[in-house]
Amino acid sequence: MINTPAVLFDLDGTLLDTAPEFTYCLNQLLTAQGKQPVTVESLRSSVSFGAKGMLCFGFKLHRQDPLLDELLPRFLSLYQEKIGHLTELFPGMAEILSHLGEKGIPWGIVTNKPLCFAKPLVQVFKPLQATQCLIGGDSLPEQKPHPAPLLQGAALLNVAPIACWYIGDAKTDLEASRKANMRCAIANYGYIPPEEDVYSWEADSYLEKPSDIEKILFA
Repeated sequence: MINTPAVLFDLDGTLLDTAPEFTYCLNQLLTAQGKQPVTVESLRSSVSFGAKGMLCFGFKLHRQDPLLDELLPRFLSLYQEKIGHLTELFPGMAEILSHLGEKGIPWGIVTNKPLCFAKPLVQVFKPLQATQCLIGGDSLPEQKPHPAPLLQGAALLNVAPIACWYIGDAKTDLEASRKANMRCAIANYGYIPPEEDVYSWEADSYLEKPSDIEKILFA
């Protein structure tokens, strides 16, 4: 192992602002059912809970509601058709990734998003195509908050876990980082529910905006 700094990123809410795309897909379903559409801002805090979480928010359902079994494949089909069209890199992220490359700092992506969505999404954005690993939610038997995906990412980057930063926007990201013996920075600009007290999580660093990544990596 090369004991040099490395960075692993979450995808949605950390590298990419995917909320507008999810909002479009959810509103297509809501409108078809004669229900009120949601705003991008109102949906942001549900994105980290996945497709089911967003559907529960929009349709005001509980996780065990049988209607989810009908809505989920329709939502995912809409998302597959629209993937990348309404998503953007967070401001300044392209420059940060470029700086990592210039400084020879290896970086990769570890997300719970299934690879069938993560791969085509990454291919839409040229700066993301430089990633040295892409681990999705179905790459391994375990997902975050299990540490296995992060440990696999470190192995693919050929660095010791203790030399890695993991940057994400959910408590599960912090939990996975702790178990993997990695430092964790929480992206406060991501999809964190307003009722969450993120500072009680006791992450190693908190990022109010994407450019703050520069401070922890290049200070």
